[in-house]
Amino acid sequence: MPLTGLYFLPTTPSENSPLPGLVNRITANYTCAPLLPRWSLEHRLFRETPNPALGPLAVDEKPKPGPRYLQMLALSHHPAQSYVAVTTTQAASQTRAGTPASSNFSAEGSGEPATLVCIPPGPPSDDFLHLVSSRMGPMWMQRPILSVSNGLGYRVGDYRIRLGEVRQGAGSGAQLKGIAVEVEWAGAEEGEWEMGEPAIRAFWEALGMKKGRGIVQVAGMEKGNGSARQWFEVLRSKG
Repeated sequence: MPLTGLYFLPTTPSENSPLPGLVNRITANYTCAPLLPRWSLEHRLFRETPNPALGPLAVDEKPKPGPRYLQMLALSHHPAQSYVAVTTTQAASQTRAGTPASSNFSAEGSGEPATLVCIPPGPPSDDFLHLVSSRMGPMWMQRPILSVSNGLGYRVGDYRIRLGEVRQGAGSGAQLKGIAVEVEWAGAEEGEWEMGEPAIRAFWEALGMKKGRGIVQVAGMEKGNGSARQWFEVLRSKG
């Protein structure tokens, strides 16, 4: 599969959406960029229920692993399957050496590799959601749902760019959390980071974009489904 990079531009409640400005940058720099089909996303996050039997740590006791998260993801441009992942958190000091904490481009996300499975969309995915939210409710606390509706997409040479507003909640009261931008480059396959990472970063910077968190590599990418792993890494902290 082509190599992808994922960027997230957070917003505050008082800000206007930066999406129109970003679209203007793309259409101004690439006047003949053909449109891709509209796309959408739905992300559900469940946090592991704390165990009340675990008291405070002893003075000489090592920190316990962070809470586990169960995530479900549906992407309209990957319609053949839905994704389910179980991830853990870890301290920022355990992230890959060489990536400064102040950097807005993360070569590798934090945390242990996600345990990721694919399930068919439709009834199988709905049945799994019902199982987690009802039968396993005491184990997993559901967090707010994140979604992208009517996302835009452009093809620019070997690149495909998908961008959209990430919102929390539903209907007219949905809160804008930020803008997600997926940059896909057909010049490299998953795993060819030495070529792909600089190419994706250069394309982003050519748009004059200096802010936003960017991710190419995350733990477990060698196991496949790299794009889904990137989405899980970015959206876990937004829900």
